[in-house]
Amino acid sequence: MNYKVNPMMYGVSNNFINVIRFAIEFVDDIDEEALRYAVSQVGKRYPYFKVRLERQGEEYILTDNEKPFVISGENAAVCLGSEESNYHLLTFAYRGDTVSVDVSHGICDGNGIAPMVKTLAYYYIEKRYGTGDIDTAAIRLVTDSVKEEEYLYPFPKTPVSIDSTFELKEKERDPMVFSDDYFDNEGSYAYNLKVLQSELMTNAKAVNGSPVSIISVMMYKTLMDLFPDNKKDIVILIPHEYRKALGKPLSHDSLTRVMLAALSPESNELPIETLNTMLRGQIILGCDEQCDLQAINGLIRLEEYLGTMSFERKRQTIQGVLAGVMYPHTFGISYTGNISWGGMERYIKDVHAYATADKFSGSLELEVFVCGDYFCISLMQPGKNPAVADMLIKKLNDNGITCELSGEERFVLPHTALPD
Repeated sequence: MNYKVNPMMYGVSNNFINVIRFAIEFVDDIDEEALRYAVSQVGKRYPYFKVRLERQGEEYILTDNEKPFVISGENAAVCLGSEESNYHLLTFAYRGDTVSVDVSHGICDGNGIAPMVKTLAYYYIEKRYGTGDIDTAAIRLVTDSVKEEEYLYPFPKTPVSIDSTFELKEKERDPMVFSDDYFDNEGSYAYNLKVLQSELMTNAKAVNGSPVSIISVMMYKTLMDLFPDNKKDIVILIPHEYRKALGKPLSHDSLTRVMLAALSPESNELPIETLNTMLRGQIILGCDEQCDLQAINGLIRLEEYLGTMSFERKRQTIQGVLAGVMYPHTFGISYTGNISWGGMERYIKDVHAYATADKFSGSLELEVFVCGDYFCISLMQPGKNPAVADMLIKKLNDNGITCELSGEERFVLPHTALPD
């Protein structure tokens, strides 16, 4: 079977990596036999992830790939779409107590990968520990039918109806960015934090906030404390998924757009509650369904436009589009939502995601997931420097939100080899 390619795939390059790594830390060291069993079950439940990217004339297509998924030791990141990965755009790795899943952002986003990761965890736990105490209601199993909505290309061929009076123009921003020498130059580095969910949500509800708004305000206060002389806006890039607006809640495809919010340095003297209200208002406006529909129509028209182009022109166009999407910002924050693990968190210590797009980006990125009683936050930086993580932990704790450092590491995301 052939699957339609998300236009994002044309923009992948050595400079635009665009890969997600989702890592699960279990309570014991990984059992290789159990992991291989779990990966085999993933292949059965998600045939649309067992694909290979091929060129057909002036287009890319995804075709079935019967080669086995690659499972690497030492948590090694292997090049996606290459012989090294058996030409898959999805690979697995492990080391110690951690299993990592690498996948091209061109075939799914955080909400697209989450069901597959839960399936992987379920079958690993089944083989390793037994699953009598797990609620499978929110877990996709091999015995479940694969719905067409999961894998069919989700965009209609013609634009969707939109309120003609709606118009949202984001302000031009001059964001605070980090100097080249603020971090070491040894590559991407992540600090993993665990935040007690009940305390953060109590704090958020008290000010009509959300996990994104509260964490973002704490990051704002962190940066203003570290850089008190800063005169530029703290600009926040927030991915927002539009499955609801598209009417495709089960789609695995990459269905996110990005919005910008900002807090000025002049607002630093305002109380946390006021800052949250200011930021929350921007987020609500930016996540309006009409904005989603505008983005959907933009992609439909872009795809029609691409249909008139040569292959090389497609690549150049999408690379330009993606460069514009990744507008310079101070930090980005992505929250996949309150994932239900069905009791599997008894066997899981921590989850975290690593993601980066432009390897030259000087911004910070936060990926936020839920596991059991905790928000698991990955704070990713262009290099090692503990100052931001240390201050963010302090800010959260000072505001009655228990936060601790659960780990840190230099990480590498794989490149993607594209067929000529």
